Amino acid sequence: MSDSIPNLGGGSRIYAVFGDPVAQVQTPTLINPLFAARSLDLYAVPFHVTRENFEATWGVFAAMDNVAGIGVTVPHKIAAARLCDELTPAAAAVGAVNSIQRRIDGSMYGALFDGLGFVGGLAANRSRLAGASVMLVGAGGAGRAIAHALSGEQIGRLSVIDLDEDALQFTIGMVNREMGGPLAQRGSDDLAGIDVLINATPIGLKSADAFPVDLRDLNSEMLVADIAALSRDTELLKLARARGAATSDGRDMLEAQIALIAGFAAGGEAGTPL
Repeated sequence: MSDSIPNLGGGSRIYAVFGDPVAQVQTPTLINPLFAARSLDLYAVPFHVTRENFEATWGVFAAMDNVAGIGVTVPHKIAAARLCDELTPAAAAVGAVNSIQRRIDGSMYGALFDGLGFVGGLAANRSRLAGASVMLVGAGGAGRAIAHALSGEQIGRLSVIDLDEDALQFTIGMVNREMGGPLAQRGSDDLAGIDVLINATPIGLKSADAFPVDLRDLNSEMLVADIAALSRDTELLKLARARGAATSDGRDMLEAQIALIAGFAAGGEAGTPL
């Protein structure tokens, strides 16, 4: 730690990262080099905060003037959104946050960068979203955030698959409100006519045979994204690459999201990378 933050002192500011557990969280490792590269006296530090102690811990950190903000991961994203004084449009629509900026007056401004990180991580492939027929597998927290971001990318249609009926209907309704029309719908297991396939569940870590979509029509004209792929390729991405499809993985999303979180933690506007 002394090698990574040699200049930590009384004037330093802290970006606290809350999780339960927190040992696996990559945010401090990835974001501190970005702060250092800009010569910012700002450091991300992980804290193991349980559900039971979350609200009390939040109050303590929100009261400290040298706290620049708080990052939250599972299971705190929804609870943190409820405690924020203000939310970005994406965070308000989804009902969750993953980064909170502590303003000078002590108010807490919550943002959700999962969706923006996903579309940003597509890089040049982001242009393929315009007018595309998109299938999204997974309407949990990350899936909802991605769906919200897709609604701002002028997609042609969104098909959503999830076993949780409430999550499915929430996501479809949210997207249709954002897009001003019935462009989101319940998806089927048929890839015919689909231009972009997105997996926002852990299913991709298992055999491609377990995937709830018939992959026989997966082809070289498609874009396939699997956010479950971080340390290794998933079976879904292996198949997509074997078929010649363009691909994006969870590392693309994470790197883009970290840049956005860093900018926000440093006091910038939501959506502006550091």
